[in-house]
Amino acid sequence: MTNIIFARTRHIYESYYDFWRLVELSNFPTIYVDEIDISKPGVYITTPMNGDYRAHLANEIERLSQLSIPILAHLILWNIERPSGSAGSVGQYAIDNRELIYMRYVDEIWVSDRRLAEETSLRYVTLGSHPKLGYPGIEKTYDFTHMSAEIPRRQTIYKYFGRQSIGYNCWPPERDTILRKSKFALNVHQDNHPFCEPLRFALFASYMLPIVSETVYDGYPYAHDDTIIYAGYDGLVSKLKQMLADPYKKWKQMGERCRQLMCYEYEFEKMIRQAVEETVGEWR
Repeated sequence: MTNIIFARTRHIYESYYDFWRLVELSNFPTIYVDEIDISKPGVYITTPMNGDYRAHLANEIERLSQLSIPILAHLILWNIERPSGSAGSVGQYAIDNRELIYMRYVDEIWVSDRRLAEETSLRYVTLGSHPKLGYPGIEKTYDFTHMSAEIPRRQTIYKYFGRQSIGYNCWPPERDTILRKSKFALNVHQDNHPFCEPLRFALFASYMLPIVSETVYDGYPYAHDDTIIYAGYDGLVSKLKQMLADPYKKWKQMGERCRQLMCYEYEFEKMIRQAVEETVGEWR
């Protein structure tokens, strides 16, 4: 079996808490990015990309070059950032990512939105979940939770619901209670790009929350009307209010199907090993 190691930055990014929790639950070994030894065979997966990683790789590449030692490691960036960070352009997002390959910082880049992968010619890999990432709750106090930064684009939607009925954004350990006590999960994009939020979806799925999301180009592997409900930005309020008026049992069953899909069929470790073995097969 291929040796897969995850490399994390020493700086703690709170928004990546669930990603590293999934790595831990999947029992993958973890090191810091400045501990990567590219002279040894193995697959290293990192996220997010930052200056510490770039500096270490630049030094390592130069060192091995001077010693005429080959690079044997296979380096992967799993980029779950949105294109809005690249001057708001999908094209620039693709350029920025491929530049990392040209500079030999990584060998391949994964993204977890199938349409984004298609438009940028990057590799699509499903970001699965894990049954221990979250546990479904019974008592439901909040109409919905969103677990996202309350920027104006989202507040425009949230203002149509009572503040006491919204499971507010927070971090562990408090967050677990909010997620367990929420009926629905609402996902509103932070920008106008209709791409999914794979890590947030994986979190919601583990808690068996029926997900209502702003429309995306390609929702794979979340099946519309079976494991998730999509609505345009202007229709999110009416759709969620309609669902809140329905018997919850109907939507609870959708949450159950979503949890089964993402925590078992598309489980996090399984998706990674499958993707890596496909790469290894190309080397052979």
